[in-house]
Amino acid sequence: MATAQGDRTPKTLEERGFHIIDVHAHPFVKGGYPPAMKAMLASRKYTQPNWVGKSGKGTLDDLKAEFDETGHEVMANDALTHGVKMQPVGWDATSGMGEPPTSNDFVYGLWKEFPDAFFGAWGSVDPWQGQNALLEAERAITELKLIGLKFQQCTQKFRVNDRRFYPLWDLCQQLEAPVQFHIGYTGMGSGAPGGDGLYSMTYCQPLDVDEVAADFPRLKIIALHVGEPWPEVINHVAMHKTNVMRETSGMWPKYFPQCMTYDMNRRLQDKFIFGSEWGVFKLSEILKQWEELDLRPGVMEKIMYKNALNFLGERFEKCGLDLSPWKGLV
Repeated sequence: MATAQGDRTPKTLEERGFHIIDVHAHPFVKGGYPPAMKAMLASRKYTQPNWVGKSGKGTLDDLKAEFDETGHEVMANDALTHGVKMQPVGWDATSGMGEPPTSNDFVYGLWKEFPDAFFGAWGSVDPWQGQNALLEAERAITELKLIGLKFQQCTQKFRVNDRRFYPLWDLCQQLEAPVQFHIGYTGMGSGAPGGDGLYSMTYCQPLDVDEVAADFPRLKIIALHVGEPWPEVINHVAMHKTNVMRETSGMWPKYFPQCMTYDMNRRLQDKFIFGSEWGVFKLSEILKQWEELDLRPGVMEKIMYKNALNFLGERFEKCGLDLSPWKGLV
């Protein structure tokens, strides 16, 4: 393996010895997300500061062209190349942003089109749509057999502990379907005046999740991303609530806060699940940086697949997912 700076490559599946489970990957949609493209341009410059696009200037047109040109085959091939079982996530911020959703049927279609690359998928609903949201959630979970539902509260403009949305969590608990909640900082609008006027981290506070976890003790919750500026708080929520797990995407691993790497190496090594946020971060670089973290023996395997199987394995089986790649490893 090449190890020189700038010429490093992550381990192959054969060298690593296990498939990675990636619970958080964003598929590109042709045309991008039109109302949010300015915010996504700011986000791209935050996550990939050297990105300049085809024009060499890193313009909005460059970003739109990239969305149009990046077919789903690219995402699937990236997953297969690196031995990653990706789970595409939906996104429905129709009320919050006025944009068309990355629909449940869309992510379901990706899963079925590329079953060797995509290991199920996560749906989403617009929480402001009341009864229609409940009906769509039930359809996504029971008919499409999506793993669960993903929410991005900054763009959907709601707080998860608002009682108006409790029927959603009650339904997911009854159907034994997990949820993903965004925690803390969002790349959307990063570097733009006022966060592009749309995105407030107020919606993504970890103690909101703590309250929901207490009120719905059988609801399995994945707290997405690093969680800054509250990584210690969400660490303690995960430590206190057995139905809450941490997830790792949204930041280059080399920048993880010290409290996060310290706890994932010690008392919370059973509480972290890997996510790449594919589409925002380059998978090969994410994996390289993970390999460079100073992790204790066995911790990498826990984060990369064992914790996901222990927390979500029963749900995976109910969705008809094949767990044989990890036979004898857990």
